[in-house]
Amino acid sequence: MIEAENIISQNNDWITIIFLIIFIVLAVQKFLFANRLLFTSIFFLKNNKLTSYFNKEKNIFFNLFQILSFSVQLLSISLLLYFLTDVFNVKTSNIGYILYLKILIGVGLYFLARFLIGLFLAVIFNLETIHKKIYYDKVNLTNNLILWLLPFLVLISYSKYFSHIILKITLIIFIILAILRYGILIANNKKLTINNLFYFILYLCALEIAPLVIIIKSTI
Repeated sequence: MIEAENIISQNNDWITIIFLIIFIVLAVQKFLFANRLLFTSIFFLKNNKLTSYFNKEKNIFFNLFQILSFSVQLLSISLLLYFLTDVFNVKTSNIGYILYLKILIGVGLYFLARFLIGLFLAVIFNLETIHKKIYYDKVNLTNNLILWLLPFLVLISYSKYFSHIILKITLIIFIILAILRYGILIANNKKLTINNLFYFILYLCALEIAPLVIIIKSTI
């Protein structure tokens, strides 16, 4: 398989376009939602500021800020997975932007399946209020995680000699932050989770594992 450095150097143009789109979206968010973006960037460290937005927003799922943030999530996570295909020696007939587009579609389907399953479970078990609060925290924690990882993705893309090392460091940081994300999620909603422990465990397993299995089974 072609080394990551060669893949990146051969496809620098389309990767640059991806980063350009991401930074344009972030610039729009900075212009329209300066404080909100700032609070999102420090959510791991201080989450009480963003929590105050929960009761203010009439639609926590599809407001403009969350739509813009989701587009950054989608593009960034797909780019990270694209780079990881080389580290894990994933055999594929596609390279470059074709492979990236397929990953992008897969990640998009995963997020869609996760949202629909979560909404379905919330309605079935009459947990709409819990679902909204947990979903709100999860989305903001993921937005924060992506903002922290973006500089590493840029380094991976344009580092000529150390991209593999930086990629492995990025993967480790991503895993640590993902684990921290769940710890904060449980801590922020401890009253809700303790009172509904069974449903919370079922909810998380179905929300995180089931959509991933569905996507993997449908693509292999």
